[in-house]
Amino acid sequence: MTAPSTKPNDLMPRIAFFAATLFFACLYGLFAARYDWFPNSIVSGALAAAERTDQDVDLSLHHVHPARYELAGTKSYAQDQSGDAILVTSFWPDVDDMPGLRLIDRDGNQLHHWRVNPANIWPDSPHTDSVRGLFNSKTNYIHGSYLFPGGDVLFNVEFMGLVRMNPRGEVVWTLDRRTHHSVTRTEDGDFWVCGMRWIETAQQQKGRFRGLALPLVEDYALKVSPDGAVLQEVSMLGALFDAGMKDRIWRVGGMRDGDILHMNDVEPLPAAIADDYPLFEAGDLLVSLRNIDTVMVVDPETSAVKWSASEPFLKQHDPDWLGDGWISVYDNNDDGTRAGEHLGGSRVWMLKPGTPERRMLYPTAKPASQHERSFYSQHGGKAQRLADGRWMIVEPQPGRVFEIDASGRTVWEWGHQRRADGVSISEVLEGTSYTLSPEQLNAIRSR
Repeated sequence: MTAPSTKPNDLMPRIAFFAATLFFACLYGLFAARYDWFPNSIVSGALAAAERTDQDVDLSLHHVHPARYELAGTKSYAQDQSGDAILVTSFWPDVDDMPGLRLIDRDGNQLHHWRVNPANIWPDSPHTDSVRGLFNSKTNYIHGSYLFPGGDVLFNVEFMGLVRMNPRGEVVWTLDRRTHHSVTRTEDGDFWVCGMRWIETAQQQKGRFRGLALPLVEDYALKVSPDGAVLQEVSMLGALFDAGMKDRIWRVGGMRDGDILHMNDVEPLPAAIADDYPLFEAGDLLVSLRNIDTVMVVDPETSAVKWSASEPFLKQHDPDWLGDGWISVYDNNDDGTRAGEHLGGSRVWMLKPGTPERRMLYPTAKPASQHERSFYSQHGGKAQRLADGRWMIVEPQPGRVFEIDASGRTVWEWGHQRRADGVSISEVLEGTSYTLSPEQLNAIRSR
């Protein structure tokens, strides 16, 4: 028997049925993802589980770079060196390449070391988002720190949580929020830190942040007491939308989902210098949003944006209140190269909000001394003005911390030791100067 032939007219209904089925299946998939209908939660859970099984990675390798300078230990170029100690955060080749905080003197001698293993602090992640198994790795890094006079340290294990540790290396408390980047002490002894949360479902989004796609990071400033209690929370993405500034995401940032803002610093205006800033009030927050090249000042009570700027910096970090109406900004000036070949390297700026005044603090137009090196950090960085008018500057990727005087002349520098391969170096994200009395220093070293 000969099989009946299939005529074109017989195929059309089948093709139409298949196309309609495919269309409605895709349509349902979109709505399932948006509104968390079945089977989205099952699929999301399976994907997250698969991702966690593949997360046995060495996070420290993200912070390893080719050594740029012939510098290990300290070099001094001035006679009048201070006796301040410097708290440095990095991975340490002489301590099994583990993350840690190290207090050094001006000769580079170790005064104390706090060894950190995030996997011991959080054997199981307390977070419930899709990356819950990643950041409690033993190779996660420390970013943002504060040294208490008694020798306790407060620090962020990046995107994992906030930790207070005593000089013996014992954890005093943890704050299980996804804190990251800076830790800034207020005049009353509390702390402002950067925080973030993943918004992964329409239910979590609750109609907020229209025009942005999921998954989405919501950055916020978090006020924390010295004993780890959360006192206040201010959404930076919310402040941006409420101020009618969301166009900056489209004009500058280019990202519509994920880490859109990348908040990396928050610092309150001290009451002692608040009168120097007529646009602001004591306690207003100076905030850096790297991925949209924006520094802004936010009222922590109303979330109102009082001022913002998106130039002359590019992918900036660490804005600071200086007094006399000035702020400083660590301008990474990231051009995508390893050494800043296209845009000329990093800079430290000074600006006066509400005025056109600005000037470049470092580097100077001409090298201030024969000791000046090229200055470039693609990401990270800190510039701390010291009590005597000098500046302590961190250049993370080359693993360098250096001090300049008022004329921009390098007067002291410290370089990290190279890794076992002899050609690479772990970046240094914090290098903060502390004035400690002999009694305080002895108390820390005796623990």
